[in-house]
Amino acid sequence: MAQYLHLNIYKKSFDFLVKLTQLTSNFQRDYRYTIGEKLNSTTIGFIILIYKANSAKDYERVDFIINLLDELQKITVLTRLATELKNIPRERYMELALMLEDIEKQLNGWKNHSVKEAEKSPHEQKEKTESMQPI
Repeated sequence: MAQYLHLNIYKKSFDFLVKLTQLTSNFQRDYRYTIGEKLNSTTIGFIILIYKANSAKDYERVDFIINLLDELQKITVLTRLATELKNIPRERYMELALMLEDIEKQLNGWKNHSVKEAEKSPHEQKEKTESMQPI
């Protein structure tokens, strides 16, 4: 298992957070501490969930990834809202949207892989147990 710092999804998410933080500091005052703060805190929570998912056992990881997909949806909605309220320029929104799309693809790939590993794990455990029993 790779360290979470070396995961491509972690790197992409952190890059997204850096760009987002730069943008939210320029939000209109009315939205900086509501939408901007919510966007930043949700994205930070998302990155922490990546660490937790990476550290989890195969059978637990799928639940973390489903939570990650939910959190990513929140981030997407908040980013779109900030753009509609003219706090994120359209060209920067397109850049952020592409980053979110890439992160979502990686999450879905990770989920599919984790589901296969979780399905395979109980069978491997059973085979190891059976092979250790005396004849």
